[in-house]
Amino acid sequence: MPLTSRPTRAIAAACLVVVTWLSVVPAPAAALEPPSPLPNYRPEFVTETDERPWQDCLWAAGAMLLDKWTNGEVTRTRQQLRSLAQDHGGGSTLADLGVAYAQLGIDLRFSPDGGERITWPDLLRRLESGAGAVVLGDDADLPRWYGRWDRAFWTLTKEETADKDNHAVYVERYDRKRGRVWLMDPLGRGDWKGEWIGIGALRRFAWSRGGILTVAVTPTAKAAPYAGVTMTDPRISMTSTTLDATWGLEAPGGWAFPGADVRAAFEPADDPLRAAVESLPVTMAAAATADAPTKPVAALAGTSIRAVAPLPSVPGASVPGAYRATITLTDRRFGEAVAEAANVAVFVPGPRRATLRLLSPDQAIEAGGAVSVSLSVANSGTETWAEHGQLTATLAAVPALPIRETRLVAHWILLDGPAETVPPAPVELRAVPLPPGRRTTVTVELGAPGTAGVWALVLDVVDDVAGSFAAIGSPPAVQVFEVL
Repeated sequence: MPLTSRPTRAIAAACLVVVTWLSVVPAPAAALEPPSPLPNYRPEFVTETDERPWQDCLWAAGAMLLDKWTNGEVTRTRQQLRSLAQDHGGGSTLADLGVAYAQLGIDLRFSPDGGERITWPDLLRRLESGAGAVVLGDDADLPRWYGRWDRAFWTLTKEETADKDNHAVYVERYDRKRGRVWLMDPLGRGDWKGEWIGIGALRRFAWSRGGILTVAVTPTAKAAPYAGVTMTDPRISMTSTTLDATWGLEAPGGWAFPGADVRAAFEPADDPLRAAVESLPVTMAAAATADAPTKPVAALAGTSIRAVAPLPSVPGASVPGAYRATITLTDRRFGEAVAEAANVAVFVPGPRRATLRLLSPDQAIEAGGAVSVSLSVANSGTETWAEHGQLTATLAAVPALPIRETRLVAHWILLDGPAETVPPAPVELRAVPLPPGRRTTVTVELGAPGTAGVWALVLDVVDDVAGSFAAIGSPPAVQVFEVL
């Protein structure tokens, strides 16, 4: 472990070290927050004794420090860290470790000459707050018990060669009541994972100049952004321009909303009718407000978190169609999902639009029997559904105008029942040649499916040109029945 001149000397021989402290490279605005340890996270022990020569104490301690600092999200072996630094010799410094960390996006600062000036009280205060540290010192200054891993190395004296006993260890968990910290010495081996060392013994070991230690320390521990927070299932609503998801939450006392990044994904629904049946229920809200966001955002609203995402659009207009949407909230520290509204059927209507309301007094019906339904149908778009012969004289004079034959179609979709069940064929109910702004009510009796199970009755408007109105953005009417 020999180092060069103290305290910027390098560690060669059994353990090679020098100095450097940790902070994250300034991140772009959309990047995650700099990582910091989680309370009670413990790094895996790393030994330098699995191959000779034993000259990797700095890199082993640095591997434990990296593990601690990133809560196991970023780990490297001591050999990988050395390789990242392109350090192939024996004596290494904390500046070399900083080169390796920089390759991982971390700016490793250290005391005393690497951007930090850490005193003994500073170190203990940080360790007590959940930090970890690489401490450089002289192995021969440790009490005899702690020199048992390499007795010959421990017995070196300053008179023999001043830098031959240079060593690096990893420490954490300051126990103020008992005056000790947890030591993880890279010279340990076998099943050993660490042990307590008195702070007096560690202080005698550590290099110090003018009261400033030669150490590299992680940030203090910080609870995960949503630790202890529980969220309810989301409530989904829509306006003409946005999709909203709201989660109720319960949080521990003193918790403050740390913000969240929002991702909204809209995928075209391959089966709009099934999407309408299987998705989370959506409440149609009032018209869009003037301050509707142009990108997904999230905010705390009382005891709820509300995320708002714009519907699929191109400049100046929405994109009609049926979609399956997912809104995900991720924390800004780890980038992990903390809440999600998935499998939401989103219907974005265009000028040809239907508004349907289905009502049946029955919830349970007999297999093969009949069910009575009443359906309100409105042309809520701007284009007529009238057939060719019923158009105004001006439009009827256009010789190539197609006959749409706009009509209601009923579908049964099995939700829970025998997998081999063949659903009944769709049933055309009646034509609905409505002009814009007009509504009608249709009351019919339908045959129930012949197989018991849970079935959804789905009513759609169809014409011979546009096809299914659900596919072009009008939500179908849905009611679920238990077929006995």
